Amino acid sequence: MATGGVIGTGISSPAATLINTADAITEKYVQPYLGDVTFIPSPAFWGLTRDGKKMTESELVYGLITQEEMTGGAYFGDQLLDTGVVDSVQPANQIWKFYRQSLSLPVTDVILNRGGMGLDLIKAKFQIASGSLLQKLCRAMWHTSPQNTSLDVDDLDSWVRLTTNTIAGIDRSVAANSWWLPQTNVTVGGVALSQPIAENGYQSTVFGFDEPDLLLMDNTAFAGFKNQFVGLARFTDDIQDKEALQAGFRYHFLYNNAVVMADRFVPNGTAGNRNAYLLNSKYIYPVFNSNDYFTVDPFMKPSNQRVIVSTMYVTWNIMCVGPRMTVAFTGIL
Repeated sequence: MATGGVIGTGISSPAATLINTADAITEKYVQPYLGDVTFIPSPAFWGLTRDGKKMTESELVYGLITQEEMTGGAYFGDQLLDTGVVDSVQPANQIWKFYRQSLSLPVTDVILNRGGMGLDLIKAKFQIASGSLLQKLCRAMWHTSPQNTSLDVDDLDSWVRLTTNTIAGIDRSVAANSWWLPQTNVTVGGVALSQPIAENGYQSTVFGFDEPDLLLMDNTAFAGFKNQFVGLARFTDDIQDKEALQAGFRYHFLYNNAVVMADRFVPNGTAGNRNAYLLNSKYIYPVFNSNDYFTVDPFMKPSNQRVIVSTMYVTWNIMCVGPRMTVAFTGIL
């Protein structure tokens, strides 16, 4: 490299005066790992899979109890008993959704960058492809562009906030199917989500000891909600930095039994139009097809190019066997 100001392994002035000479003889150290400045982790994806991935080979069909059978109750003596047959189960049917991530490499680049003191090009590109595929799955969970087509999974927003859509083959706009609805959206009214409003929504999803365990929102809504609890942060000697005052929660905090998390994949609405989602992960979760769980094609070479191509795949969807265990908060500042 004969010029200064080079990005990468070039020697630039004023660090070196003999630029051409230094470029020819200086030993370079290349970091043996990739620094991630692009990909974003999704707390929602972690939260819904933290108890282990759900795997199946079967089609996604599950039976739902739609009504109490009223053929019972008190009776006396020779009273005629009702033995009528009640069809009280409705099948829900989802279909698998297929995702892919391609990986292409010129063979000449592989020859010139195959390990040594720095990074292995094939390993680096596999890491990038894996992270890229995960980003697509995280966007699909929220129906965020470009993962917002009819080919994408049944997303969290469609399950929890929308109430007049058809999902798993059941039309929720029909009054007779009201059992398939989430709890009624809680309207916040263009202000920060407050504790009293959050409690109203929380209690709508509580059934005895069965309580929601995840409260998800974007970072702006999270900050507004968290600020109401800062006064509860403990100022003790147990803090990590003995010389600094801990004025807030170091980690995520619990609201009742729900972990409150900011997720940058939650669709960012404008002020007064943000949403939050209260979930019970026992009833809503990703499910993966065990026959196509992050499978990878062997590298193939086209006949007329010295390029090798591989693709990784995953087949999955998001199931919700109990929409009534979820609720959305809308209209957050």
